[in-house]
Amino acid sequence: MKTKLSIFLVVMFFSTNLLAEFQGPGAVTKLTTVKAASAMSDDDKVTLEGFIVKQIKDGHYLFTDSTGEIEIEIEAKDFRGLVVTPQAKIRIIGEVEKSLFSSAKIEVDSVQRIK
Repeated sequence: MKTKLSIFLVVMFFSTNLLAEFQGPGAVTKLTTVKAASAMSDDDKVTLEGFIVKQIKDGHYLFTDSTGEIEIEIEAKDFRGLVVTPQAKIRIIGEVEKSLFSSAKIEVDSVQRIK
């Protein structure tokens, strides 16, 4: 039993490290647009820059850039104390959520204010 647990823990440790990446000064992020994100597949990673123009419901917002608008979902903890207004340009990092019954949305993991 201990052997199986040890193997499981080692595999989990290495698999999570393979998915890790640096995010910070000097990191290269590939920006996409709302229009392009709307056409992407479920679970595709995206980085968008634009504005939150209104709150749709708790945790759900309307995000816009020069190519269109899309619903985004941000958990309160992912704001990390950042206050965002419709005039504040932000960068969001997350993934596309798609289903057969609704249009594309973005599940946001990180919000950054652009200066």
